[in-house]
Amino acid sequence: MNRRQFLAGAGGAVAAVGGYLGLRVTDIRPYDPDPPTGETPRERVVAAARHRYAADHRAVTRVRITEDSAGPAGYDAATYCERHQHSRRRHTHVFTTRRQPPGRVPNPFYGLFGHFHWGIVDRDDLPHTSVVHLTDGSNLASWDAPTPASVTARPELGSDAIRAANQAVASGMGGEWIRPHRTEWDAGGDRTFLVADRDGYAQIVTLPFGVGRLGDDCRVTVTLDDAGRLARVVDERVLVVRPRGDDPDGTDDGPRTVSYRIVTEFDEYGTATASRPVGDAETTVRARLSSLVTDVRRY
Repeated sequence: MNRRQFLAGAGGAVAAVGGYLGLRVTDIRPYDPDPPTGETPRERVVAAARHRYAADHRAVTRVRITEDSAGPAGYDAATYCERHQHSRRRHTHVFTTRRQPPGRVPNPFYGLFGHFHWGIVDRDDLPHTSVVHLTDGSNLASWDAPTPASVTARPELGSDAIRAANQAVASGMGGEWIRPHRTEWDAGGDRTFLVADRDGYAQIVTLPFGVGRLGDDCRVTVTLDDAGRLARVVDERVLVVRPRGDDPDGTDDGPRTVSYRIVTEFDEYGTATASRPVGDAETTVRARLSSLVTDVRRY
């Protein structure tokens, strides 16, 4: 082998390895999730919920307080936008609370990120936005971020933003709209299904509290699109909040009823992107290297 052939071969090998690592580090991989299918309403709903994890998509949730026996009601309380780009293993979560009921009221979001956001909100300093951006190798978090112009606008990191290595798949931290369940659904149309009993409801949705807090009028309605994917979930949640010994706001003198209407719409299937939020985040060289190694090893 002469020198020219050796250099050409070495160059090709370097290009191949570089391309391989580039694909892994940027989390690009081909995929084509099968469309959800099922015979019964329950099978169709469960298949659609499972398909959501394998498909790029966007989910936009709007929370409205429809009843509160201890205070005002009929107002928009919060929004949540998840951009789920499974093809590149990227997920962006943006929570914004604009108004929060007085007293201790359980958070309306699904998953731990929503629980963290709701818990740090200062009712006297609203709106409040939290942003979390995940890849397999890193985790960007800003719990006090600028509020975006709209629920679907590209998020921005606040001055508190930090970046850390992410050693485990954490997309489930965002929660599930529909959990695996055995409850049977009533058909409300060709692609719309309903569960209106308390016990069935408790099996389906992700709850941040015990089932004992649920009222009798809870119901969840799911609408699928033409391809059988989730299009809309309407979670009508009724809570009975019991008084606690330490109530600094003085709102929990007796059992309190609070009702939420939590509407989530799913779109951008196959086209959604979870771009990095705008702004800088504190990090360390070790965190950057750990995140790089995690990406290369995982793919």
